[in-house]
Amino acid sequence: RPRDAMSDVRVSGLTIYPVKSCAGIDVDAVTVTETGFMYDRAWMLVESRKPKARSEEEARVSSESAETDGATPPAPPPAPKKRRAKPRASVFVTQRTEPKLALVRVKLPSEVLSPSWDGILPPDAAMTITAPGMPQALEVPLAPLRPLPRCKVGVWEWEGAAGDEGSEASEWFTRYLGKTKSVIRLVRWLGDGAVPP
Repeated sequence: RPRDAMSDVRVSGLTIYPVKSCAGIDVDAVTVTETGFMYDRAWMLVESRKPKARSEEEARVSSESAETDGATPPAPPPAPKKRRAKPRASVFVTQRTEPKLALVRVKLPSEVLSPSWDGILPPDAAMTITAPGMPQALEVPLAPLRPLPRCKVGVWEWEGAAGDEGSEASEWFTRYLGKTKSVIRLVRWLGDGAVPP
């Protein structure tokens, strides 16, 4: 656009969404990174199926087959080596399938949202997450206390690695969404522009 046309543009408000598909935070100013606003969609939720437990019948058959009448059974022929399947990416979760996510509130420390923030995180800086019916808030350190385990995640056609925020966060979101046959995990973006800087 011509420069004079752009002079009429005014920003009426700014909102960041630290956890994709959860409630946003209105801010007065934002820091822009290579991939967008800092802390905007820096985390997301992914869903993976729980491993299938062995049935009692399968366990009984396996136990019976291991028993012999005292004679040494012939050794079975070596099984052909199977190619190890690539781990499937955990699929991202949105309000399209989980409308309750709209009620999840996210809070960041006021200092990291201040236009005058110097970029240094306090040691105890954390994102606080609350939701109706959850007795306790979930606290997620902005600076991980230790390297986060990597996991494979997918967003539409994109697949890549993310940092898994751990079992406490997973149990919190799995319980909130009432999942019994799958697990919800909170993961952090690790690419360019990831936080903390």
